Amino acid sequence: MVLRNPWRCGKTEMKKQMASNDNDPGPRLGKVNEYLERNFPDFFAEARFHVGDDDYFLYSRFGQYLARSIEQRRAPRSKIYRGFTVLNKMARMSRKDPAVRRMLVSGPLEHLIDAPKARALAMKRLSPVAQGYLESLCE
Repeated sequence: MVLRNPWRCGKTEMKKQMASNDNDPGPRLGKVNEYLERNFPDFFAEARFHVGDDDYFLYSRFGQYLARSIEQRRAPRSKIYRGFTVLNKMARMSRKDPAVRRMLVSGPLEHLIDAPKARALAMKRLSPVAQGYLESLCE
């Protein structure tokens, strides 16, 4: 029989959980914002001027920009592929964060669905996670 100290269990406190209460995905998108700013500096500057620090509207506008660029063939292929890299990075983050998932699905992916050429290219270039979100919008 093992004797245990009865006071040991009574003196320990439960650890406090450090969960954030806000639904703002801003700080978590820091690296994606940096990548977007580095690869699309003109778009990023103009969008930040119009929408401020609101990442939801920034990425919604980015979806519009990407879909329009694909439909009108205004951007080089490498630039378009970098745009899909931004969306794939968001999809990777969205697996852990539902706020980023909502932002991705209701923002850029929704604009890609409306453009037929952009949707076809997205099905080839997006990651499996992002493709799943895109297919759920098609239904």
